[in-house]
Amino acid sequence: MSDSPKSPSSHDPWVAVGRIGGGVLVYGALGYLLDLWWGTSFMVVIGIVFGAALGIYTVFAALQDRS
Repeated sequence: MSDSPKSPSSHDPWVAVGRIGGGVLVYGALGYLLDLWWGTSFMVVIGIVFGAALGIYTVFAALQDRS
């Protein structure tokens, strides 16, 4: 019986969900703050799209490294 925790695999689907969801949350929040600061209403959408794209990119990059 091993007491060491398992390291997360980049092939685990929850890792992909976390990367994409994290990108959406972080960059969406950054866009929201920019909207408040600049008085606009479109930066949150740009932040969400950019965060999702960056999250998808990191998922594919991690899968390419494992091949």
